[in-house]
Amino acid sequence: MLCSESYVPFGFPDARHLLVFGEVYPIDENDDEMRNGPWLFPIVDDWQKQPGWTGKRPATVDDCEGVLTRAAQAVTAYLGSTPERTIVSDATTVTGPAMTHRIWRTPTHALVLGPHADNGPYGYLTHLQLSLTPLACAPDLPPAHDTDALNRWITAHVDW
Repeated sequence: MLCSESYVPFGFPDARHLLVFGEVYPIDENDDEMRNGPWLFPIVDDWQKQPGWTGKRPATVDDCEGVLTRAAQAVTAYLGSTPERTIVSDATTVTGPAMTHRIWRTPTHALVLGPHADNGPYGYLTHLQLSLTPLACAPDLPPAHDTDALNRWITAHVDW
């Protein structure tokens, strides 16, 4: 699914563009009634029927990391360079476990691959997404050892 800050996703280089390629519904192991599952599972089941989508229930964090790793390999192959930063973080997720974020930069844009909270009606989901954001949001990458600053940098580029 392609999302954009703009009403028209193409032709606006200053807008954030988000390619969502995976959805994670973090299960609360203490919620025996799975209050959100009954209305959400049929929607997720419908997504799984679409071309290019598959599903796995239950899925583990390792399953999600596998999806992120394969996506990172595709981005690396396309850009011809490895990520500048890789960090395991939950800075941009409201629910769900910490997962890996990877960051690449072009001369004008940042590409951030990793998990992100859903800001819409499916607020219980965590998106696995590739964000394309103008570097103007925060051009300089913090040092790899400054995880707090790096988490703020990631949030500045992927949150919409």
